[in-house]
Amino acid sequence: MSAEDELVHTIKHCILFIQRNEFEKAEQLLHVALRQAQQIRHELGITYVYDVMANLALQREQLDKAKQLFIAVTQRIMADGAQEDDPRVIHLSVKLARVSHLKKDYSTAQLGYDWCLEKLHRLVETDPSDATQKLLAIAEDWYGRLFVDLNRCEEGLKLMKNSLDRMKLVSDTDKEELVFQLNDIGTVCDRLGLADDSIKYFKEAIELAKTSKIEDVGTMYVNLGRAYIKTQLLDAARKSCGYAWKLGVMSKNQDVKQEAELCIKQINNHV
Repeated sequence: MSAEDELVHTIKHCILFIQRNEFEKAEQLLHVALRQAQQIRHELGITYVYDVMANLALQREQLDKAKQLFIAVTQRIMADGAQEDDPRVIHLSVKLARVSHLKKDYSTAQLGYDWCLEKLHRLVETDPSDATQKLLAIAEDWYGRLFVDLNRCEEGLKLMKNSLDRMKLVSDTDKEELVFQLNDIGTVCDRLGLADDSIKYFKEAIELAKTSKIEDVGTMYVNLGRAYIKTQLLDAARKSCGYAWKLGVMSKNQDVKQEAELCIKQINNHV
């Protein structure tokens, strides 16, 4: 096996560990991969390993580390000739805006998202591929969540809905991502007092989860139950929260069980 083959083999194992949520093992192996790439002076390999490291750090919310690594990757690909409207540079900029958002540096995050959305709207006109649409959808969703965190829920909701519509058109969208997006949009509707809309989104989230064999739906049934209480549909609320309680018991999920019990108490107080 050549040194390059060994590098590819190591990186594949890193990705596998990340997919299994074995982050410590992935971290250790990524440092091995970086040394392998540096020893054979494989510049693309070094950049790729840094990128995987950066995404892993973001996933683990190691935000300072993620920021440094995303900046390093950006500098490396720009030194190699990439311009600022290159999709790879925009992708990295979206991630950097997300890091600023999670660090609660909201003004920097907002500047970053604005810049990325302007570039992406222009890019999607010349390259309407799934990859561009998906990146634009991710940027809209994250920017929407920033507005929600700033209590500007109407602006946030608009962006999150745009993102959802775009995600539905992308062929390889992860169904689990869509389920959580639908649930989160329902939650924002609820915060805005749009109970009927929130019911619609919670129901759609639950239906998609059922057809996609996604099991983590207890919280969504609690959310739906609470929305039914707000619209005085108490029988529907009792059914929804009762089912959430059953799911919580069956899956030994104490949080869902307790939330469902609180919901049932609320219903009993209304009667």
